[in-house]
Amino acid sequence: MGKDYSLADWHRILIGETPWTFLIEVVIRAGLTYVLIMLAMRLLGRRVASQYTLFELSVVVTLAGAIGVPLQAQERGMLPPLIIMAAVIIFQRVAARLSMKHSKVDGIVSGKVMTALDNGRLHLDVLRQTVLSREKIFSLLRMRNVQHLGQLSRVYIEPSGSLSVVWTDQPCPGLPIIPETDQELREAAASNDHYACSSCGHTVKAKEKPDSPCDFCQSTLWIRAAVELED
Repeated sequence: MGKDYSLADWHRILIGETPWTFLIEVVIRAGLTYVLIMLAMRLLGRRVASQYTLFELSVVVTLAGAIGVPLQAQERGMLPPLIIMAAVIIFQRVAARLSMKHSKVDGIVSGKVMTALDNGRLHLDVLRQTVLSREKIFSLLRMRNVQHLGQLSRVYIEPSGSLSVVWTDQPCPGLPIIPETDQELREAAASNDHYACSSCGHTVKAKEKPDSPCDFCQSTLWIRAAVELED
């Protein structure tokens, strides 16, 4: 028969089937793990410590997976995760050296910079390729104090997933990225003689809403473009 369980068995609830003395060993293991992780991060380099690419994120997740189980299981030793950690560090450093010498290797390992926006117009194929929604990129741009896409010359998606923004010297009306819930601000920023494709942001000069599809994405949904509001 299976073991009887009781809700009043605080020893089992708090530390499981191990003795209380194992808590002392947990503290020792945690300290050793901290030292190993700090050493591993130093050996992996400053790039890993700043912004993660998919490759470097995989390295960190691998280290976390190797360390997590022996940190809490008394029947698991610390030597196997140490071996895993050493192997991961060696692999990462070899890949980093190859990336420095060969740009193709760097593109495979770290990923490439991709242009998400060009002169106020979104590249929808890039957004689909990077699985980045328009709403997400708009949210990130609003955090950079962007009001509409006409203010931007380029937007790059870095290998880490972050955005790099290049402002244009000659802003023009563009697709508003102000949330639709703030209709008052959208109306205040609306242009009187420009309309923008609500899909890609392509802007045309017109007094009336165009009835033809967008030249770039074939969308038929047009909205009034926005101009920059003064502070």
